[in-house]
Amino acid sequence: MWIPHNTLSPLKAETPKETVTASEEAKDERSFVVGFMLCNTLTRAWETDLVVSASDSERDVEIDGVRCILHASANEAGKLHEIVYAVPATGATDALSLAFRHADAELSRMALQYGRSFEIAGWRVADVEYGARWRFVPFRPSALKTEPALGALSSEWSSLLRLYREARSATSPTWRLIAAGAILDAAVAARAPFDATGLDVVNHALTFDMLARSGTLTTHPEFKGATVRALHDVVEPLRMSLLSELSQLGAGAARRETGDYHGTVCLTALANLADLVARDLVLMRLRTEGDVRDAERARGMETVSA
Repeated sequence: MWIPHNTLSPLKAETPKETVTASEEAKDERSFVVGFMLCNTLTRAWETDLVVSASDSERDVEIDGVRCILHASANEAGKLHEIVYAVPATGATDALSLAFRHADAELSRMALQYGRSFEIAGWRVADVEYGARWRFVPFRPSALKTEPALGALSSEWSSLLRLYREARSATSPTWRLIAAGAILDAAVAARAPFDATGLDVVNHALTFDMLARSGTLTTHPEFKGATVRALHDVVEPLRMSLLSELSQLGAGAARRETGDYHGTVCLTALANLADLVARDLVLMRLRTEGDVRDAERARGMETVSA
């Protein structure tokens, strides 16, 4: 079963409905606390390689002209595992967006300074005045039972399957979109191995299930009732802009948008949809050669029917 990665879902309320409603209806500026739980990209542990000392655990920061307080929180081992912001804002989403912008830049700076990897694993938001709290943590799927293996594949599939594994394993939505988008582009252009007779890739529908699971149902409502062609028309220009930025620093604008919370939400959802559709198209192509076992359908694998 395909699952989304890095999904930045809407905040999930943790307190009674009346506290959340009161907070959402209030328009006055007040104090919010926003905490970002950190993950070690290498070990996947919910802690970092930095030891927090009392002298550098808290400092004043300015974010877009707004004065905030940043607190570095340590776990029982003394390692940094959460960065917490005290932010003045008029709502939870505004507070999260403001703190996210600084946290994204802060972790990038720390990666350079310390030569270690840092990743945001989840976050929590609290409205101090109204006592409302929200939380987001990644989806943790249950384990899958093994299935009959795919049939023996010819060597022409090696590069494509390796590229898809790169897309699935990427911790960054940017890399996921680049890798999955390359497969999507090859399929739409009918390049090998998608040059089989009878394949009509561009007219395959983007189903409601695809949009819901990828997160694009809310970020890209224009995809409702659309086809793979419409997805490619959006993904490919962005993919080329990202590649341009990587090949020549400053040549594109796409990566500069990813430090913004709302921009990151949209990029993540789009990368997830490209990933999901790329997988389905590969399986569809393999089915034309009889390389996908019928057992897949019996076990409910989400594939596009040939």
